[in-house]
Amino acid sequence: MALSSPSSIATGDLIFVAPPLSRSDPLDRAILAVGAATLDWLREHSLPTHSNATATHVAIAWRNASGGLHLLQATPPAVTLTPADAFWRDVPSGTHFYHATLTSPPMRRARGAAVAAALAQRGKPYSSSFAPPPAAFYCSSLVDFAFHEATGVAHPFTPVPFTLLFVPQEFWREYYARLNVSVPWNATGTNPTLLLHSPAVSFTRLDDEALGARAAWGRASAQAARSVHWQDFGASPLASTSEA
Repeated sequence: MALSSPSSIATGDLIFVAPPLSRSDPLDRAILAVGAATLDWLREHSLPTHSNATATHVAIAWRNASGGLHLLQATPPAVTLTPADAFWRDVPSGTHFYHATLTSPPMRRARGAAVAAALAQRGKPYSSSFAPPPAAFYCSSLVDFAFHEATGVAHPFTPVPFTLLFVPQEFWREYYARLNVSVPWNATGTNPTLLLHSPAVSFTRLDDEALGARAAWGRASAQAARSVHWQDFGASPLASTSEA
């Protein structure tokens, strides 16, 4: 896969986070299962996936008048605008980032309006239960909502609605029991892997070396990193991100 430079990131582009996951950890196993099930769903709906890449978090890029890069993201406790250097830094060692651009002309024209819609949600709470917008947001729901508002298209990233995937079921039963709510088995929504492989985007991996002296900045602890970037991999609220 060709590598992308951070200097090529434009307002309205999407940045995906893919931290290392361990099959020995129950949460990580659930995240991996949701990612694999999402890839299966895409293929079952004849939507091409060009790799088995999965993501646990997604954010919208915004450049200010001086060209400074920030990322709009829904992470606990709320929707925030994060400087890029902090975004790159607050992840565990071994994390990869993917840079996605919008491929359809209508979506590309809507980037500015989508960013404005996302900016207007700053301060709204994170949706730990993956409830739909606009009262609260999880990471991919913020992106989907912003482009829905900008384009007027009900499902801007997929041709059909996506039913959230809760696998393995026992893990999510326990997760939602801790929230004192029922598992929303038939709820529709999104997740980062779904958006990563959407026909509306094209993605490349960001060049780690071009992100700056990321290794020298140090890394967040695994627990802190989960609270920042592992809280939203779509239908996967993190028990502690990689998203859902």
